[in-house]
Amino acid sequence: MTSITLKNIAKVYEGCKVASVEDFNLEIGPGELVAFLGPSGCGKTTTLKMIAGLHSVTDGDVLFNGVRVNDVKPEKREVVMVYQNYLLFPYMNVAENVGFGLRMRKVPKPEIDRRVDEILKLVKLDGFGSRSPAQLSGGQKQRVALARALVIRPKILLLDEPLANLDAHLRDEMRDLILSIHKKFEVTTVFVTHDQEEAVLLADRIALIFDGKLVQYSPSKDFYERPASERIARFFGNGNIIGGIKKGTSVSTALGECTVMPGLEVADGPVSLLIRPESIRLERSGVNSFLMKIQKKIYMGTYTRYTIQSGDEEWNTTGESNDAPGYEAGDKAWFTLPPEKIWLIKR
Repeated sequence: MTSITLKNIAKVYEGCKVASVEDFNLEIGPGELVAFLGPSGCGKTTTLKMIAGLHSVTDGDVLFNGVRVNDVKPEKREVVMVYQNYLLFPYMNVAENVGFGLRMRKVPKPEIDRRVDEILKLVKLDGFGSRSPAQLSGGQKQRVALARALVIRPKILLLDEPLANLDAHLRDEMRDLILSIHKKFEVTTVFVTHDQEEAVLLADRIALIFDGKLVQYSPSKDFYERPASERIARFFGNGNIIGGIKKGTSVSTALGECTVMPGLEVADGPVSLLIRPESIRLERSGVNSFLMKIQKKIYMGTYTRYTIQSGDEEWNTTGESNDAPGYEAGDKAWFTLPPEKIWLIKR
């Protein structure tokens, strides 16, 4: 298995004054599955291509198992990249597409046939070898592209928006397939996505990228419960943010006095208080309970979403529909912010 180290890498395209990727540092462990997540144009794919050797590095170093590979040609890196638009050869059938890389490596034909059959069974395309790409669905084409990448047994697998062109039910199937393949081959894998849910479901760790810079690199749970900034919190769907002044385990806010858990690694002074919508309870408790007006109530099937307001502060909360009380828009109700669910960021 192969580790990947990105050490202060940067990419400035010719004719551009602004770096597409800047001072990027990252450690990916052997056999790890990591997501590059961020909005369009943030530098995710550029970084992926620098790992593959398809883009040169303007500054910094790319290392595999501690060995610098900046000057190693793409075909010598033992890295394969799967694109969202498949890039299958239309004049080859499925088996020929999958075996192409092996033929280029002068692998004997019996061995090619054996490995192609093996990988097609793995991606659930057994019996599809004689079909042309034109006879395949989008999901099947993506499986062929994945099989073609894996059949050469790469040390590193790179996936660029692998699920972007698939319908919802096909995305679920491909997620399961990617996870099962990763478990079987234990290949170090990096995939690019702009979809938070996709990153959370697939990745061991997420590298969140804004404006060409790595802003947080951690397990998915941390992005929900311990975001490093307000922007990160909002990107992960948490708009429940209010400024305050921290003193000990108390934070003075426009909402009122809030008690927080001791031990939060934030010094006294100006802070931002964050709590996720699903963490707010529609009930009155002994601490952090506030009377708020329900501005909007939306039934979402298994859960109900509320927009609530106190003074100028407007927040969102959700609750399971079966347990939701009979409040409607315009009603006032008590809402509680559990101290153990509150996260603070230094302002």
